[in-house]
Amino acid sequence: MILRMAPVLLPVYLYCGWRVSSALIQLFGFSPGWTRSITVAGILFVNLLPLAILYRSRSGELSRLILFQPSLQSADFWLNFPFWFALVIAVESVLYLIGLDLLGGLFRLIPAWRPQNWLSLKSAFVLGIVLFFTIFAVYRVYRDSYQVQLRPYQIPVKNLASELADLRLTFVSDVQVDRYSGETKLQHYREQVAAAGGDLILFGGDLVTSGEDFIDPALDLMGRHQAPLGKIACLGDHDFWANPGRIAGGLRDAGWDFLDNAHQLIDYREKRILVTGVTYIYSRRISEADLRELLERAPEADLRILLVHQPAGMVVRLAEEYGYDLLLAGHTHGGQLVFRPFGLTLTPTRLENQFYSGRYQFGRMAVLVTNGVGLTLAPFRYRAPAEVMRVEFARMEDE
Repeated sequence: MILRMAPVLLPVYLYCGWRVSSALIQLFGFSPGWTRSITVAGILFVNLLPLAILYRSRSGELSRLILFQPSLQSADFWLNFPFWFALVIAVESVLYLIGLDLLGGLFRLIPAWRPQNWLSLKSAFVLGIVLFFTIFAVYRVYRDSYQVQLRPYQIPVKNLASELADLRLTFVSDVQVDRYSGETKLQHYREQVAAAGGDLILFGGDLVTSGEDFIDPALDLMGRHQAPLGKIACLGDHDFWANPGRIAGGLRDAGWDFLDNAHQLIDYREKRILVTGVTYIYSRRISEADLRELLERAPEADLRILLVHQPAGMVVRLAEEYGYDLLLAGHTHGGQLVFRPFGLTLTPTRLENQFYSGRYQFGRMAVLVTNGVGLTLAPFRYRAPAEVMRVEFARMEDE
């Protein structure tokens, strides 16, 4: 993935570097030769990670790359993090820099509109844009990656029984314990799960990011969660790639019910809550026919919830068709890296999933997709805060 991204990013880096170096020369009178050379060296530096991946893959030593080590290495701080920070700053800045160039083109067409000191003004704006997004990126990365938010939702349900009106769920997904999971962040995550105060805790899969090194500490973490009505989990992509049997068995040993295309009924104040756990991941996608059969066998209940890892359109559509009130999913990380130039929302996740973050209404059914907690590929989050969801319900009368 990183090797595929590098050629696409290179023109962005070159353009941003050209604009920044030109601004420095214009405002401060720096030597053009030295300024351009330092700019090229900086672009080369932030692209050392794809170069290292290319070298390791060509030499057959990809497993020795820092990305596959069980703990953070010093090389992460001069290979891994610089690549991703530069990506965020460049992608956030580039459209605004292009906007300045387009404005300059307009001034060339209509010289009367051009300010006398336009080149100096433009250079100041260029440096201001890049400096702003550099500071903003540092702030948002820290806030979104290393703090965990508690995100509340209230879901209206048609003719909800009054006995269920004060029911509270805690929903977590994509915990993905790995080498980036510091104890401070995990402690904050535990505190937010406790603060959510769910009568029932639901987990949408992805306990660890990769391998088996972090399965035991992740299971210990999940075993500490307590809820009066129990804890229910389903399978995630990374669980399957790591060790699905060990993770499913470990969660059961830690007091979780693990649903693999199965139903579970919960009695609450003489009413019945149905949780259907569906396995829909890259390596095991339930077919539409099998999902229909599963949902047709669903027992009657006063509140119906479907738990799945990926918020696939087919699963959402059938869940609504078969009368579910709420679908809970993870997988997307809320985009993990999200860009909002000129108010637009840009993230590759939206190319795969219509439902990528937050609440959606699909017919009579609510869909909640959590950002989750952990990371995939990039070593941090940006504008996609780590979160725990608290879900409450409200009665909605028939129209």
